Amino acid sequence: MIIKLKKFLIYGIKEQLDIFFKATQEKGFIEFIGRKKSIKKISTTVKDYINAIKILKKQPPLPSSDEKISSAALVKKILHLNQSVEKLFEEDRYLDAEIMRIEPFGEFSKDELNKLEDNIHRYFQFFTIKKSKREKIKKFPAELIFIKSAYDLDYFISINKERQTYPKMIELFIETPLAALRQRKTLIAKQVEKTQKEIKHLTSHIKYLTKELLRELNIFHLESAKTEAFYPIDENVFAIEAWVPSNKIEYLKLLTKPFKIDFVEIAIEKKDRVPTYMENKKNAKVGEDLVNIYDVPSIKDKDPSRWVLVFFSIFFAMIVADAGYGVLFLTLAIFLKFKFKNPKPVLKRFVKLIWILSFACILWGTFTGSFFGFGPKITSNFSKLTGLNYLAIKKAGYHLAKKDDVYEYWIKKYPTTMNAKNGKDFLIKAVKKDKTGEKYEALDVFKGNILLEFSLLIGVIHIILSFLRYLIRNYVGVGWILFMIGGYLFFPSILNATSLIHFLNILNKDVCFFIGKILLFTGIITAVVLALIQKKLKGVMEITNVIAVFADVMSYLRLYALGLAGMIMATTFNDLGVSMGLGFGFIVILIGHITNITLNIASGIIHGLRLNFIEWYHYSFEGDGKLFDPLRLLK
Repeated sequence: MIIKLKKFLIYGIKEQLDIFFKATQEKGFIEFIGRKKSIKKISTTVKDYINAIKILKKQPPLPSSDEKISSAALVKKILHLNQSVEKLFEEDRYLDAEIMRIEPFGEFSKDELNKLEDNIHRYFQFFTIKKSKREKIKKFPAELIFIKSAYDLDYFISINKERQTYPKMIELFIETPLAALRQRKTLIAKQVEKTQKEIKHLTSHIKYLTKELLRELNIFHLESAKTEAFYPIDENVFAIEAWVPSNKIEYLKLLTKPFKIDFVEIAIEKKDRVPTYMENKKNAKVGEDLVNIYDVPSIKDKDPSRWVLVFFSIFFAMIVADAGYGVLFLTLAIFLKFKFKNPKPVLKRFVKLIWILSFACILWGTFTGSFFGFGPKITSNFSKLTGLNYLAIKKAGYHLAKKDDVYEYWIKKYPTTMNAKNGKDFLIKAVKKDKTGEKYEALDVFKGNILLEFSLLIGVIHIILSFLRYLIRNYVGVGWILFMIGGYLFFPSILNATSLIHFLNILNKDVCFFIGKILLFTGIITAVVLALIQKKLKGVMEITNVIAVFADVMSYLRLYALGLAGMIMATTFNDLGVSMGLGFGFIVILIGHITNITLNIASGIIHGLRLNFIEWYHYSFEGDGKLFDPLRLLK
């Protein structure tokens, strides 16, 4: 539920400013308004705490320590140790580069080389050149002694009375010999190991530091809020503007009563960006978490939390489309519930979301008759227990009774179906037998058609509900609701298809097509006429929304495609595993289902939310709101 916010001017004597703000922070329902629209910079102290915690979180966790230590000293020590490690790593990288640079010349003593130069009155110089450049030099200096090739470079030494330079060659100056560099590198590795052990030991203080960080953040937020107060008369009286939820005004009265502080409601100005305050409990709070993933509702929006949760669960279940996977999700939810006895609110709501999704998957998986890719065969007595098989049998019975073109198609392909007694018998006789087993083709086709229609039907319902939510604000939606209903009834005639409405004997085809055609065109005309009334001449452009509405409904076909893909993958892995035998086949089935579950979860989350946030929000959500952020104690 979105609660309306009211704007107040709170004023009182300066002496009580500190204790009033502290009491306000403890209650946590007032957002103070800054007069200057500047971005608040986090204090250096808070940044240091955050960086210290980030450093510790990179290390393996250790049990919490009871050792008493100053948090400021602890943070300083962690940052210093981490800085030391980074400097050592930087030096190590430099040594690697230096070793690579001089390694081709091998081991030698720099002091002995200098003595030799003095004795023989000659200079030793080290050079390198790219192989490609060397090959282009026609006359190569004879005094250059080739050492070796490495890293696409050739290395040389020259011994001359005077120092020489050579075209296209780079002289290398060796200050520290190779042995000393390698020795220093070994020493650095030991220092890094020692320093990292010290940091690792300090991870036992991470909970303590987190509490101290919260304390510092609370101090920072409190002090920042105080700076927003201004002094309109003199330095003895302060004033500050604030947002307060309309259902918390009595709490504001109780809060200010002990102090010499009062408040008055003031007008909301056009330039004010009013925050959005959402207040939800239980399942609706879970939906609010989902809503905030995408955008914050504007103050003009209706809270979509429950709607998003319900339809996200439906879409997720339709994409996963397996009761067995739902049982696994339920097992995970039970495990998490017992694993965390006193979970944080966010984790508690996350576990509740898993519960909801698991039950949705179990229900839809039972309807489709899929349990880890297995399901009752059409020949068994349990086939009607799955809703999808039941509907397929009803569809087969409809075509059998009508003797229509669908019936003609199947009796040509499977002549035995001509003698079918009922829908189930019809589906059983339309079977293809080969080395891999039996394949009931008519059943698979009918089930696919039903799932496809379900996807479109849920899309029509979902978008109609979106229009209905904002119908008073945008009554053009009446026309598009009629258009979608008409389209659902009429379009099967264009495709020569048989709808659920037909074979469930709700309406016959001719009546459906007649009503659908009328509603289809009536809807378009109604939408344009209402748009002209509501938007004047701009309403003419409403006709272009025919494509938008049609495309949005078609977008729900992803539910069919992804659900069917998951079911096919599960069945394929099962068949593949069974054909390989018990041992290796079990591993194939296990890996296959893990892969399928992972893909299904990703698809379910991405597309389940997308259909809410894009297609559904399109007609009943403005968004771009600013979340209500009261001064409160972080815990």
